[in-house]
Amino acid sequence: MLNKFKKKKSSAIEPSLINDKVIKDIALAMIGLNDPYTASHIEEVAELVQLIAANMNMSVDEIEQLALAGFLHDVGKQAIPSSILSKPAELTDEEFALVKTHVDIGVQLLEYANVSPDIVRIVSEHHERLDGSGYPLGLSGAQISLSGQILGIADVISALTSKRTYRLAAPREEVIEILNDNDPEKFAPAVVDAAIKCL
Repeated sequence: MLNKFKKKKSSAIEPSLINDKVIKDIALAMIGLNDPYTASHIEEVAELVQLIAANMNMSVDEIEQLALAGFLHDVGKQAIPSSILSKPAELTDEEFALVKTHVDIGVQLLEYANVSPDIVRIVSEHHERLDGSGYPLGLSGAQISLSGQILGIADVISALTSKRTYRLAAPREEVIEILNDNDPEKFAPAVVDAAIKCL
């Protein structure tokens, strides 16, 4: 599956040159067909990353890139069976290993579509963690961009605060406790502080 998409040779399209609304609508439509939860999740993540980035005084261009990355970060889940994505129980090791491939698949899809390398990088890092415990590459420390960390923490917050078939949504206090427990091992303190202010 990972070798299915071959990168086009034409130059990458910068965010300012593409119709963001069309891309967002297509991403929502595609993902919603396979997993309605993920469709609402990406909208929430796209909103959260903008709030966090603005709180950290990032530039308008960086915030726009993050918003688009938020909409696109789970596009690779189209390759994951909906029976696994919506499974009302804990995933097996094999199922979780399959779910983790959504990052690489999403990156290949975005590269094939000539999406800006900056956005592709952010998407590729949203499950990486500062202590090297993340995936798919096990990056650590400065290897992970600030934007990648912001997308990662927004992804975590959205997952924690959403009601699923197998658990209730976590209250704000519990989310704050979890984020603080992951500081500074998983996320930089500045990112955690900004995220908590946006809850």
